[in-house]
Amino acid sequence: MAQIGWWEADFKNQKYTLSEFIVDLLCLESDTIEFKDLHNLVHEDYRDKLREASLTLKNQRAYELIFPLYTKYGITWVLSKMEFSKNTEQDNLKSFGYIRCLNDIEVNEKKLSTRDELNKLLYRQISISHSLFSFLQTDDISETVQKILKDILMQFNGDRTYIFEILPERNIQSCIYEVTAENVSKEQEFLQNLPINQTSWWSQQILSKKAIILNTLDDMPAEAEYDRNILEPQNIKSLMAVPLLSQKGVWGYMGIDIVKRYRNWSNADYQWFTSLANIISICIELRKSEKKAKEERQDLNNLYRHMPMGYLQMQVIYENNKVTDFKFLDANTAIEKITRLPIKSYIGEYASIATPHLNRELSMLKTLLETDTTEEHTYYHPESDKYYQYLLYFTKKDEMVILFSDITASHKVHLALKHNEEILRNIYQNLPAGIELYDKDGYLTDLNDKDLEMFGLKDKREVLGVNLFSNPNIPEEVKIKLRNKENANFKLNYDFSVINGYYTSQRKDVINLVSKATTLYDSQNNLTNYLLINIDTTETTYAYSKIREFENLFTLIGDYAKVGYAIFDALSRDGYALSSWYENIGEQDGTPLPEVIGVYQNVHPDDRAALKEFMGNVKQGKATCLRREVRIRRQSGEFSWTSINVLVRDFRPQNNIIEMVCVNYDITPLKQTEQKLIIARDKAEQLDKLKSAFLANMSHEIRTPLNSIVGFSSLLAETNEREERMEYVEIIQRNNELLLQLISDILDLSKIEAGTFEFVESQFEVNQTCLEIVKTLEAKVQKGVTLLFEQHLSPCYIHSDKNRFTQVITNFINNAIKFTSHGSITVGYEIISEDRIKIYVRDTGVGIPQEKLGNIFDRFVKLNNFAQGTGLGLSICKSIVSQMGGEIGVESIEDAGSYFWFTHPL
Repeated sequence: MAQIGWWEADFKNQKYTLSEFIVDLLCLESDTIEFKDLHNLVHEDYRDKLREASLTLKNQRAYELIFPLYTKYGITWVLSKMEFSKNTEQDNLKSFGYIRCLNDIEVNEKKLSTRDELNKLLYRQISISHSLFSFLQTDDISETVQKILKDILMQFNGDRTYIFEILPERNIQSCIYEVTAENVSKEQEFLQNLPINQTSWWSQQILSKKAIILNTLDDMPAEAEYDRNILEPQNIKSLMAVPLLSQKGVWGYMGIDIVKRYRNWSNADYQWFTSLANIISICIELRKSEKKAKEERQDLNNLYRHMPMGYLQMQVIYENNKVTDFKFLDANTAIEKITRLPIKSYIGEYASIATPHLNRELSMLKTLLETDTTEEHTYYHPESDKYYQYLLYFTKKDEMVILFSDITASHKVHLALKHNEEILRNIYQNLPAGIELYDKDGYLTDLNDKDLEMFGLKDKREVLGVNLFSNPNIPEEVKIKLRNKENANFKLNYDFSVINGYYTSQRKDVINLVSKATTLYDSQNNLTNYLLINIDTTETTYAYSKIREFENLFTLIGDYAKVGYAIFDALSRDGYALSSWYENIGEQDGTPLPEVIGVYQNVHPDDRAALKEFMGNVKQGKATCLRREVRIRRQSGEFSWTSINVLVRDFRPQNNIIEMVCVNYDITPLKQTEQKLIIARDKAEQLDKLKSAFLANMSHEIRTPLNSIVGFSSLLAETNEREERMEYVEIIQRNNELLLQLISDILDLSKIEAGTFEFVESQFEVNQTCLEIVKTLEAKVQKGVTLLFEQHLSPCYIHSDKNRFTQVITNFINNAIKFTSHGSITVGYEIISEDRIKIYVRDTGVGIPQEKLGNIFDRFVKLNNFAQGTGLGLSICKSIVSQMGGEIGVESIEDAGSYFWFTHPL
């Protein structure tokens, strides 16, 4: 019956949990035992070996040992083997294995096996010693690493050994070494700069400093699926990989792959492989450190040899505790440049012999050493006109180092700065602007002479110490800005009457200041001072105010008279213009002149072309002045008139200066007056012609009825026939009426012209008035024509002059009677709105041509020269209707009749 039992190792609590068989075998009272207590049950010769194996159990996957135990049977040989390990939920690693008791035959076999293992171990130790020796003997560690990897490959009969370097800051890994067996492809060139999957099982094992030992890929836990999917396509049967460590942590890992067969890794395999990995890691890190140290040493040597500071090492020679001489031990090339002596000429020599020409300098050095004043000193070398600064310090009791630096340039800079400071101080004192300097708390520490003069002070001591933030004249917003470490520019009316003891000044008036307050800082950006610069602009402000008053007056005059003024340069087209100038050319006030000059977007195209041509001629020197009336398009779309007068004032094109002055003024009212005068002239001429025609017509019109009256009056006196006499009387009567109408029209016209046309208003009824007019004029209608009053509304009253109202309707009817030979003449009215009535006369006469409807109501217009009348009736009607507050009009179709109407307020 097999004697076997299981065990579980808890590394967190340092305890074993044992099966009943092992508890009974070891005569234990409990199934748990601490690591140290179990180790004490191992035979003394094997106890240390087991303890060491237990310490490495956490980081290895292979564990198999044979050792004797003290049991209830005495000393019993057992085989202890780890089967697997895992992490619990509390991140506690636990390993599981078994212990099997061995019989005598197995013990002997194991002893023989142990001899083989000892031989292998001896070979491996020899291999390790050779590896260490190789690292010590060669400068090329790559060759040694390759040889070690090749030995590992042969020892394990493996297929590929490799070393990977991990760069955590870039999260990549690269294969830096690789050795493969015959017929196994090399993969190193494809394994460069591979990204590291931080979540993979492989990465977590390596980065947590744990070895990966796989007898088969089935040994991989479930969470290693990602890594298994990478390894399986490579046909890897077994592998082992161990982390490579440095002081900073894991910097890579070394591994071996076996693809042709499976291998059960032993603890000895792991220990040997880990040892070689540690050796390689240590040697690589040592070589890296050595390389870095060499580089740093070389850098320091280069710095020492080539630094601009001189280095001189000397031994101090004493006699009777006094410095008698110096011996030069070492120097750099900078000393050679400073002393102008070859280094080889004095290194190893005594100063008194090698450099007797430097006795003065060496005597100074002796004095410094004897007085123990070994500080920094400045030394002037007159032969080379150089300034040097040197520092002495002791490296040993009798050895000293002197560091020299050429400060000639900085010394000259210092002198230049001192000179500049004197210049600036002179400028500061004589600058035509007041300067005040305050400390960081706002207390006045200095001011220049101009500031004293500006503020009526005799001596700066009168104001030193006053606080900037207590000045009653400085606005609060400026003080707030300065407290917030902000600069401020401001204008100030400084009133000396309100300083109220802030300081005593001889001035009592008000001055105008332009001030700039600035905060000053040191090299660490700490506030050190407030600087206040004051410029007295009192006279300038007064002059400016006078100029401004003149400008305002000129602008007011320009706006009132619509006169604009502009000064501009013909080349740059920039300048200045009054708002009235912009207005006169239809531009928005303040528009940049380059957008106006040469553009003239609101000027009539014809005038615009003339202006552009003039500007071109000015630039070529062909023209110097222009006076022109131009048309300006306004926003309404209508054009106004502007007179433009331009003059070249300064013509220096070689200096890019062609200064021009332009004065423009709005002449639209003048043009409108001119147009009205032209219209009035034309109208007067027309009226003159009409009056001439009127007089000629009147003489004809008056003569005709007078001739009839005179002629038929004579015939009336000569005939005795009653019928003839009645006919003559009728003719005379008709001509009397005609003559009376002519005279009445002439009188009305004269009243209208004189403005004495009178209206006597009263209230009357429209229907009744119209019926009366119709009844009165019925007798005058020709045969075949009917005069009627159209069906009318209920009584309609209006307030107006009844006679003038009747005159208009009568005139309409009389005109209709003249031109209607058949049909009808109809009088009527209608209410067209709540406050307006429309009266009309419609006839079926000859009508009026369309081209003559436009001037039918003008004076002296007669559409038929054969019809009786003066041509004034309708014109008088128009004037009457207009003065009664109405409108007048006509509609007509030729050969169909006319429709005359007028409106009247109700």
